[in-house]
Amino acid sequence: MSYVPMLAGIAAINLLAIMSPGPAFFLVSRSAASRSRAVGVATAMGVSAAAGLWAMAAIFGVALFMTRFTTVYGLMQLAGGAYLIWLGLSAWSASQRGESSAEDAEDDAGRGASSSLRRAVLTGGMLSLTNPKMIIYFTSIFVAVFPAHAPLWVHLTALGIVVAEEVLWWVLVAYLFSHARMQTAYRRVRGVLDRVLGVAFVAFGARIVALAHF
Repeated sequence: MSYVPMLAGIAAINLLAIMSPGPAFFLVSRSAASRSRAVGVATAMGVSAAAGLWAMAAIFGVALFMTRFTTVYGLMQLAGGAYLIWLGLSAWSASQRGESSAEDAEDDAGRGASSSLRRAVLTGGMLSLTNPKMIIYFTSIFVAVFPAHAPLWVHLTALGIVVAEEVLWWVLVAYLFSHARMQTAYRRVRGVLDRVLGVAFVAFGARIVALAHF
């Protein structure tokens, strides 16, 4: 049996899923535009690492196993919704203070560059780990196109495809939005964009919390 068509299908479906707008896109693009290319790439690495963990869980059956425990799944939904609400409130608060982000305030207080990058990685990772869009995708669509009894090399190849696509796409987004022109354009409308983003994150997070089931 040839697994090439299946792997090509996974690559196509996963790329479309990555490129569809969602919280991760807004987070990575905002980090790059409001902060720096390094912070944007660090956020992208966090998002990609978390996606890799979800892909690994889906490929080896852990993700599907977790969805059968409604309490665990509900708690993950609550955590994801609460985190989005926190990000939204942080963005709104920063716009009111005239800052580009909550991280900027911490840097102004004396945090170093390495601390800022670590925080960016953790923020991106936490968002993707608790992102319901990521959970639904890897526990339904991804699992549906992945054969249950494929050999180990197919599992590892599929995982490599997911991680490679995640890294390439999110680093590309970080590079594009960290361009000087993009950063200049962002600064001109930073307050409005941060408020819009804040409201969107809070609304999305509140909806996830309301729909969480146990």
